[in-house]
Amino acid sequence: MTREILFQQSDSAIENHASQITSIAKTLWEHPETGYREENSSALLISTLEKLGFEVRKNLAITGFRADLDTGKPGPTIAIMGEYDALIVPGHPEAVNGLAHSCGHHTSAAGLIGSAIGLKAAVQCGGLCGKIAFIGTPAEEGIELEYRQQLIKEGKIRSISGKSQLIREGVLDDVDIAFMHHLNNKFGFNDHNGSVCKKITFTGKSCHASAPHNGINALNTMNLALHAIALLRESYSNSDKVRFHGIVSEGGQSVNVLPDKIVMDYMLRAETVEKLVEVNDRFDNAVKYAAMAAECACHIESMHYSMPLYDDPELGKELENTVKELFPDANFDFNKTFFASCTDMGDVGTVIPAVHGYVPGMTGTSHGNDYFVADYHDACIIPAKINARLAIELLFGNAEKGRRIAARKADLMSIDEYIKTIDHISIC
Repeated sequence: MTREILFQQSDSAIENHASQITSIAKTLWEHPETGYREENSSALLISTLEKLGFEVRKNLAITGFRADLDTGKPGPTIAIMGEYDALIVPGHPEAVNGLAHSCGHHTSAAGLIGSAIGLKAAVQCGGLCGKIAFIGTPAEEGIELEYRQQLIKEGKIRSISGKSQLIREGVLDDVDIAFMHHLNNKFGFNDHNGSVCKKITFTGKSCHASAPHNGINALNTMNLALHAIALLRESYSNSDKVRFHGIVSEGGQSVNVLPDKIVMDYMLRAETVEKLVEVNDRFDNAVKYAAMAAECACHIESMHYSMPLYDDPELGKELENTVKELFPDANFDFNKTFFASCTDMGDVGTVIPAVHGYVPGMTGTSHGNDYFVADYHDACIIPAKINARLAIELLFGNAEKGRRIAARKADLMSIDEYIKTIDHISIC
C-alpha cells in the first residue's frame, strides 16, 4: 500500500460526499449560533458522524464532541479540529437574529466532517498506524462574556474559550499532534497573540447631578482609568503586538443622575505567556489605582481567552508539502507575519505540537458585514482533503514523521502547568 493510493482513496471519498459536506456548511450559515450555545450546530455534526458509523463522545465543553478512528496499530494520536460558533454581526445582510458566520467557522466544521469521511476510506485500506480524533471545538470567539461568566458560576465551564475548556476536561490528554484549517484568502499559517478578557465595574454613589458633591461619579472614575490605560499603552509603543482595546458596556442611565455604576469590557493581547501575565498585572494596577484616586470602588473580573499561538514549524512544513502536492503553483505563507489577533488554538499549541492552517475561499472583511464564502466547494472540500492527506502523511507506515513531531510535546508546557498559568490570569 502506497501513500498515493491512500491519498486517492481519501480524495475520492471526500469528492463523492462533496454535496453533503457543503450542505452542512450552508445549513450552519443559515442557522448561526454563538459559543457554548451551538446546540443545533453540534447536533447536526454529531448525527452526521454517527450516520457515517462513528461513535461520538458528546457534551464535551457543553457543545463539543470527539469521534475517534483507530487504525488498530499502535502509533501517535492526531487530533483534527473544527469550529462552528458564529459572531454577533447585526449589520450583515444575511444575519439571523443579529448573528452571522463572519469568520467562516461553518466551513471549518464541514471540513472536519469531510476529513473524517476521507480518512475512514483510507484507514480501511490499511497502511496506517495510530489514531485520529475528530474534535468539534465550540466557543472560539471571545464574546458574550456575561453569559460565559454565568456558565462559570454555574460550574458548567471554567474557561471562556472552547479549546481551553476541552483541555481542562482532559479531552486532549492522549493527543500527540493537532491541527485544523480556517477560511482565509490564502494558504499558510501564522503565529498569533494570546489574550485576556476583562469586565471592569466601577461603583460610586448616585445623587442629583446638580449637586455632584453629594455623590461619587463612576463615569469620572472611568475617564481617569482610561487615561491611565492610555499612558500604560504608551509604555508598549515600541511593540507591534501588545494591544489593549475595549468598550463601555454600561455608561449610566439618566443624564440628571450622577452615574453610580459604569461597566467596561476590555481585551488585552500579547505575544508571549510572560508578556501576557505582565500586561495583565500592570493593566489591573493602572485601573485599580485610578479608581482609588477617584475614591470609587472597582471590581475587575479577568478571564483567560487564549494563549499565544506558536505553530510547530516541522508540522507546518509537512502542511506546506501537502498543500503543494495538491496545488503545485500555490503560494504558501510559511509564518511570514505574526498576527496581533488571537485564537484559542494557541492553548492547544501550548501543550501539543499544533498548526492553525489557512485555506483561501473568503471574500470581504473578516468579522465584517461584507464577509461571504466565495466558493463553498473549495472552502469545504479543500481543507478536508488537506487535513486527511496530512494525517495520512504523518501516520503512514510506522508513522515515522508523526512520531518525530509527537516527541516535541515533551518540550512544551505540561497540561497541569498550563492550567496553573491560566488560573493565575483568570480571577472572577
